[in-house]
Amino acid sequence: MLKNKDLLTILIRLFLGYIFFSAGICKLTHGQFGQIIGPPGLEEQLAKYGLGLFAQIVAISQVICGTLLLSQRFSLLGAVMLVPMNVAILAVTVSMQWVGTPFVNAFFLGLNFVLLGMEHRKFHFLFQPNRQYEVIPVTTDSIGQDKYSWLGIGFGLLTILMTFVSIMLTNLLALLLFASFATTIIRSGLLTKLDTVLILLPFIGMVIITYGDLHTLLTKFIVVLAIAEALLLVYRLYLGAHKNTDPELAATVANN
Repeated sequence: MLKNKDLLTILIRLFLGYIFFSAGICKLTHGQFGQIIGPPGLEEQLAKYGLGLFAQIVAISQVICGTLLLSQRFSLLGAVMLVPMNVAILAVTVSMQWVGTPFVNAFFLGLNFVLLGMEHRKFHFLFQPNRQYEVIPVTTDSIGQDKYSWLGIGFGLLTILMTFVSIMLTNLLALLLFASFATTIIRSGLLTKLDTVLILLPFIGMVIITYGDLHTLLTKFIVVLAIAEALLLVYRLYLGAHKNTDPELAATVANN
């Protein structure tokens, strides 16, 4: 069974990964790809100042960071790469005096730092370079060490290329990316039945947001999905926190 910290690490990776993957693809397809944050017309806005290429580089960087986070295999690298991007985005939104947006970006930056903090032991050598450190693998390091993670990364790179060719192929490859990364987590052998549900619900949400155009009915479904995820997560964290002190809870966790 995964520890609470490990499960939260995976869920934060999935959340930030989708946020930035979808935001980047949406920019590259000029708003033809579902996402939560924007602006989809960034390239058009910056092209007025001769910065169209810069906007494309930002979008591609978002897709790469998001793909690495979703992969689990290279999530730490994706989290490190995401920091300067989040800081730059926050600085732009503050300087442009966008209402509310800086708070959203500050939240993403905070989650980014939380994610890095959860793996802080891997950075100890940076602060004392004259000492030898043994980096001991954590439970989540074993996730993504299979062909499905590599397939997902490959689909991510192809998705970027297809944004310049076909929106239909872009959507298809993104769907294959979601399926590959969901498979690599579920096949890790570390999840209980409850954990599996908690991992599958975010991927279902990704598909609905990406391909559902967020119609009124689907918007309500997303809200229900988010509430269900939150309630199940609270219950799962409760089980995880007490599994070593309560024999009955430990048995419940084991059965799940």
